[in-house]
Amino acid sequence: MRPRRLIALLHRYLGLGLMGFIGLAALTGSVLVFGQEIDRLLNPDILSTPPPAPGTAPRPLAELVAAATAHQQARDDGPWQALSLLPPRHETGVGALLFKARDPDAEGRGRFHQVLVDPFTARVLGDRSRSGHELDRRNFIHLLSEIHGKLLLGKTGFWIMGIASGLWALMTLAGLYLWWPGRNKLGLALQIKWQAGAARLHFDLHRTAGFYSAPVLLVLAVTGVYMALPGEVRPLVAALSLLDESKTPRAAPSDRPPIDADEAVRIARGVFPDGELRRVGLPRTTDDSYAIGFLLPGEVQRPTTSRSAVWVAVRGGAILRSLDATRSSPGDSYLNWQTPLHTGTAFGLPGRIGVLLGGLVTLVLIYAGLKMWLRRKAPPLIMRTPLRT
Repeated sequence: MRPRRLIALLHRYLGLGLMGFIGLAALTGSVLVFGQEIDRLLNPDILSTPPPAPGTAPRPLAELVAAATAHQQARDDGPWQALSLLPPRHETGVGALLFKARDPDAEGRGRFHQVLVDPFTARVLGDRSRSGHELDRRNFIHLLSEIHGKLLLGKTGFWIMGIASGLWALMTLAGLYLWWPGRNKLGLALQIKWQAGAARLHFDLHRTAGFYSAPVLLVLAVTGVYMALPGEVRPLVAALSLLDESKTPRAAPSDRPPIDADEAVRIARGVFPDGELRRVGLPRTTDDSYAIGFLLPGEVQRPTTSRSAVWVAVRGGAILRSLDATRSSPGDSYLNWQTPLHTGTAFGLPGRIGVLLGGLVTLVLIYAGLKMWLRRKAPPLIMRTPLRT
């Protein structure tokens, strides 16, 4: 069999086999590109506050943590452990605290809950599950994220989507090979004949839209592998480049008094004074440490958090470790870019719009490709004879 014929068959049957997985990922991913904005529109009661009066200062972070912890511990399905605080990132934003409790039905797994707090009054605005699959306005974006990343199938879903993403990248490369028409017909391969018949229009849509979108689709496919299977991709990258161990440092035993979150942030700012506070990882015990995440100037923009961080001991406030993502090894830089590239935040609003268009074009490619295959498989009489009424 000739190589081109073999590649054509590979492209065709990979497309047919992956159609459902990639179509679902493209549809949900297109929404998730602006998921935070949609979430705020759906849930203004818990995700936004009125603009503060001029001169009003936000309450200390420790007050937000205390208010959220008291609210969460009042539930009768705990005990709950506070994991992290995401501070508000705009004037009307809220503080979001994430809690975890052991899942009594599955050893090693946990249940997650989010509590939203007004940063200017420390009043709890509401809470919602971050583990369930409820279809309501408070959990709609979370549900889409669970479908997009793992098909609501847990670890099995991650493996399915990781393998599908890898095969998607292979299918895209095969499509680029098949697209090449030769120098004499290059102009025809770069345009769509909108006035042509249905068969030619579907062919042009699939070929031309696929060519123009290939760079974005390849990035989404390759980064999708890491998003689904980071534990499997990381050792492969480590074989080529030294990686940061990313282990939480252990504090030395101390009888010094514990510090609160505000003091930990103040100490951490001494390391990265120009950083934007993105996350406060909360200690499990008083012998643990705070993990203060900052987005540094020049660091690739992640959707909500950051890679750069400072670890501060709870007892005494000693700096245990700092990580500057702008000075990472090539391997760490590659991994640091995966999430921002997949979500489009690496290039700001234009990048997000590009990812959105990539998802929509993927749906067009699936539609056109399926129409081409159905026409190919249809009997000649059905293909050529119009319906009569």
